[in-house]
Amino acid sequence: MFRSEKPREQITGIVGGQIVPATDTPLLTSASTPWSGFLLEKHNAGERQDVCWGWHRAHVSLITKGQLGFRVLNSSGNEDFVARAGSVCVFPSGYDETHFSIAGSKFEAIVVELDPTRLEALLGRRMAASTDTLAPQIVIRDRYMAMLLRAMASEVVQGCPAGALYGHALSLALVAYLDRRFSVKGRAEKKRHLWVVGAKTWRTA
Repeated sequence: MFRSEKPREQITGIVGGQIVPATDTPLLTSASTPWSGFLLEKHNAGERQDVCWGWHRAHVSLITKGQLGFRVLNSSGNEDFVARAGSVCVFPSGYDETHFSIAGSKFEAIVVELDPTRLEALLGRRMAASTDTLAPQIVIRDRYMAMLLRAMASEVVQGCPAGALYGHALSLALVAYLDRRFSVKGRAEKKRHLWVVGAKTWRTA
């Protein structure tokens, strides 16, 4: 009996109202390895053309070489950005449509898709904090996130010699960091914590 192969997992977005892969030819994909964390791909410009991209899931990216220009199309007016080597971007699910100027660009980027279903599988339960609460971080410098993304990509490149637990740990470290630093809830907790610490310091002065 003929058996069809299971479709390869791919990082996706919304183009023209349809969910489509970011590319059919990534430089690297965790889908073809024993990697057990969030889906990871490495992209370059290749032969792709400019594209307007919608976000049905949260994505985190790190530009590792070159630069990539893009325009965010929002209700308050368009904003232009240039991401260079070392730039990190956090695009939450539901973020504004983004026009990427790919034609003529020379870049490489590590991209991780934060799939809520995979997060639940990693945790073995539902998580109180959702990746849907992330505030966008567009073209920032964040050494810790850059380190995590590079470590994840390095593990995938090597065929995941450290095993499943390491992949779980890196992925959970990433989402925990994002939740604490860049979620609406995390910012509120941090602000409240700073206020309490400040109040205690004032009382003991």
